[in-house]
Amino acid sequence: MDPAGREGVTPGGHNETMKVFISSVVGSFEPFRAAAAEAIETLGHRVLRSEDFPALAGTPQQACLAAVREADVVALLLGDRYGPVQESGLSATHEEYQEARESRPVLVFIEDGITPEPNQQRFIDEVEAWATGHVREAFSSPEDLRAKVTRALHEHELALSSGLVDPAEMEERAIAMLPRPSGFGGNPQIILAVVGGPHQQVLRPAELEDPELAKNVQREALFGDHAVLDASHGTEVRIDGTELTLSQGDGFVTVDQTGSVMVGQPPRRAVTRSVAELPALIEEDITDALVRAVRFAGWVLGLIDPSHRFTHVALVAHLASAGYLPWRTRAEHQASPNAGQVAMGSQDPTVTLTPPTKHRQALTHDPDRIAEDLVALLRRTRTP
Repeated sequence: MDPAGREGVTPGGHNETMKVFISSVVGSFEPFRAAAAEAIETLGHRVLRSEDFPALAGTPQQACLAAVREADVVALLLGDRYGPVQESGLSATHEEYQEARESRPVLVFIEDGITPEPNQQRFIDEVEAWATGHVREAFSSPEDLRAKVTRALHEHELALSSGLVDPAEMEERAIAMLPRPSGFGGNPQIILAVVGGPHQQVLRPAELEDPELAKNVQREALFGDHAVLDASHGTEVRIDGTELTLSQGDGFVTVDQTGSVMVGQPPRRAVTRSVAELPALIEEDITDALVRAVRFAGWVLGLIDPSHRFTHVALVAHLASAGYLPWRTRAEHQASPNAGQVAMGSQDPTVTLTPPTKHRQALTHDPDRIAEDLVALLRRTRTP
């Protein structure tokens, strides 16, 4: 047992039988609960659910909350119904979620194509906004749910076998990837560094040198849906120690053997600018660049770690060689392109999220929100 008294993962990282609590409304959701239970049992784990609880002293909801505290993992199944409100003002499922979210992994499965009740929509919004992040999947049928619960639990097992996620260590690694501050030298760049956890090697040296890897990364970086390099520029591809690097005059991509990804882009894509126009950092352009970089990093991880050995990522944004360029919105710049107030903050600011880690799926599910938060933090370092 772990220090909390639960059976589960030994300190050495070897998986034992996990206890998985199924949380959802019960009425009309029985086929989905049965599908989730089948997936859990197929992997050799123990199902905890209200249907199986014996008659005990106390209320059924007290028994469910006790089972949440006993569980190693909670599978949260959300449909359109919120369920009866308890004395707390929340539904039983909502209470179970709040009991679990800060103390154990929550695997969230949301029924596709539904119109949630107002209370249920607020509940779903709360789950999706929770800062620590959860596995989140949509499902359309009991069979689809069974497959996705099986996959999510398997990925959780793989993560446990690789060791624990250490947010502080991951943040340090992401910051260590960044180039040294260069002040006024060189062209301005917005740089995003993304590292995965638990820390491990995902590419062997021979795999890093495989020309097919470089070709795939280069094709996506230049021509993908979220291209981060300029297809009209020449690109140099090289191996630097444990890193694969694609570089251009004003941009670069780096992928290393531990699955870390770094993307550097000019703050503004090529534009026609009048001679008298004041150079500036345009907030919307930086946001767009970070969204592209986040999505690209998610794509790279999908390519090099398809079995999801990484469960979490840490992201760091860095504004390099910006000097005292003013920070402006596009509307502010268009209204007054020839004048502006110079920035008085750090010349090369680095910002991280709080907490520094997010679930890996956030790279594809939440890139806009991640970029928005990083830009807000960068803005604070640039405005007087």
